[in-house]
Order: sequence, then C-alpha cells, then structure tokens
Amino acid sequence: MRDKAQFQEHWVADLERWFAQGVETPGLVLIKVHGDRIQYWDGEDNGVIHV
Repeated sequence: MRDKAQFQEHWVADLERWFAQGVETPGLVLIKVHGDRIQYWDGEDNGVIHV
C-alpha cells in the first residue's frame, strides 16, 4: 500500500532513523502482517513471544 494518509496514521518517530524523508521516502510501502509468534534478537538477548 502506498497511501500516504495510511503512512501518517501508522508513523512513529523512531522510523525516522531509517527513513529520513519520512512518509515521502521513495519506494516506501506499507504492508499488513498477521503472526502468531514473534522471534526477537538484539545481539545480546533473544527469545520467542507467542501472541
């Protein structure tokens, strides 16, 4: 989805770290994902969360 109104609705300031141009970033797309678990890692810690 490339609807900028939807980008604005879901945008959080932390995303500016990767997308300096904000919702105007060329090639930016919004996808919807459904999951039943989250696997995370940050270099020091990792785990799985069942949702």
